[in-house]
Amino acid sequence: MAHRRPLQRDIAAAKKAERQQEMERAIAEGRLVVRAMTAEEREQSDARAAAAKLRGAVRTKRYT
Repeated sequence: MAHRRPLQRDIAAAKKAERQQEMERAIAEGRLVVRAMTAEEREQSDARAAAAKLRGAVRTKRYT
């Protein structure tokens, strides 16, 4: 059977797994701290996401 070139999704999955392992090592070594968002941070995040979604909807309407 001929050797085939790896699919982009396979390459992306391998890179993601590598990044995840590095993040887990950083957490274990104390170089990275993971915490929950505060209510205020969650509101700000939700507002940014809503604004981005609105911009995308406006952009779609304009060009279609």
